[in-house]
Amino acid sequence: MNPQFFQPLWDLFGIKGWNAYATIEWITFLLAVPITYLVTRYIKIDIKKMYINQVWMFYTGILGSKLFHIIFDEKLAEYISLIETRGFLVFLEQEFLYPWKGGQVFYGGILTGLAGGTLLGYFLYRGRDRWLYIVRTYDIVVFTFYMMSAVGRVGCFLQGCCYGAISDTFGMVFPGRSAAAGGLFRQGLIESRFVETPPLIPTQLIETFTSGSIFLFLMFRLRKADQLWTGYFAWHALMFHAIARFCIEFLRIDRRGGLWIFSTSQWIAITVATILIIIRIRMLRANRPLVKGGVQGV
Repeated sequence: MNPQFFQPLWDLFGIKGWNAYATIEWITFLLAVPITYLVTRYIKIDIKKMYINQVWMFYTGILGSKLFHIIFDEKLAEYISLIETRGFLVFLEQEFLYPWKGGQVFYGGILTGLAGGTLLGYFLYRGRDRWLYIVRTYDIVVFTFYMMSAVGRVGCFLQGCCYGAISDTFGMVFPGRSAAAGGLFRQGLIESRFVETPPLIPTQLIETFTSGSIFLFLMFRLRKADQLWTGYFAWHALMFHAIARFCIEFLRIDRRGGLWIFSTSQWIAITVATILIIIRIRMLRANRPLVKGGVQGV
């Protein structure tokens, strides 16, 4: 619960370094390289094209997660004020040129990342199997998405963002000056941003557990990829995450936007789960022969 958790390491090298959130986010990017290499040994695809598309998906995902944060997390007025006082170019530089500094919506990252991968995949692959390989790209990238979510939420925990409700039975205290303290102060729940918070449910660590469980499930099934239908890994990862995220949102009290009794992320989770169910029902009704994951890459 310390945004400067890695500062002793930076001090050894005599540099300023990044805060905990940004540092862990860069660590996940580095971990994505060997994980993708491992996964493509079982889900066959041209690895060079996969890496090209993955880098593109990561960056479009980061931009999308920032955009969702601005639009849906009740922050729009703050960013409009930034544009009015400092100009549009400063806004673009601060929030989109260096988007990893914080303020992101994970679902926005997933959806825009997959959309970006679909667009680039349309040009990377040719022939009648084009969409097969685009879906196979989804199957591969969810491994890194949920690794990044599992590890990245530790950064949220150290930063103090994405905090849960006040709870004396299952709560952890965040220090003053943390994102949690600032958020509770703006909500009128504590008297100052410089005092420690009451015990809060560590929803960041709960999501680390759920995303980590999804990642382990995917890894457990990976050895049988050649016996599973194309889209199997993406379908299950997104469905499990939709269920988990819908439930976790009930435990959070940070300002993140919403409509009626559900948060923005819960509405997205409902939409994603509904689309996945419709896709699966249509596949079963069509009685299509399963396209296995072991088809040679292009």
